[in-house]
Amino acid sequence: MSFQKVGGITQERRQRAFQEALTYQQFVSRAEVNVERLQINYELYKLKERDLAYFTGLSEPIDVLVLAHDWCGDVVANLPLFGKIERETGGLKLHILLRDPDNQDIGETYLHTDGTNHIPTYVFFNKTGEELGVFIERPDSITELSKEWRENFWDQHPQWEGRGKFPSELDEQVRKALFSFIKEQRPQAVEQEQQAIIDIIRSIISQF
Repeated sequence: MSFQKVGGITQERRQRAFQEALTYQQFVSRAEVNVERLQINYELYKLKERDLAYFTGLSEPIDVLVLAHDWCGDVVANLPLFGKIERETGGLKLHILLRDPDNQDIGETYLHTDGTNHIPTYVFFNKTGEELGVFIERPDSITELSKEWRENFWDQHPQWEGRGKFPSELDEQVRKALFSFIKEQRPQAVEQEQQAIIDIIRSIISQF
């Protein structure tokens, strides 16, 4: 989902965040949980000519402050697209921070509509430091697909209890199996996710 934000972090906090941030390459090199999946997803994303032209044609890069962790499925799924746009076009400049434990204040500034902070969180700034907008977690279309994948998982495992519960309420074995199943399904939607995210990015920076 994405939304426009009134207010946000201060200029001083933004500058400190940029100074402390990791590049995409540094984030991947320090990943501990999903290194291979990050690399696979990066290769799966193929930018179309019109998208290459759009991002290459920006007059200057858009700064993107990112809160992330490599254990997060949404980070692993869509941060590689941002990394590919940055590397192949120079239209984005990523500044990646681990949310926990030192950057919870930024997370609390940009809350999901459910009132909590989620990762990944992407905050877009122009070169004057003006905040342009925010994209959190994943596109709505992928959220809808995730619901279908969950239903498919439970249909395939009628012997397990927990259907309709939050993942945090499931037994560890069931929770791990559910997350593994969804991770296997998501690459099938890579083109849909790519287009949805690019549309969101373009809508956010169109005012630039």
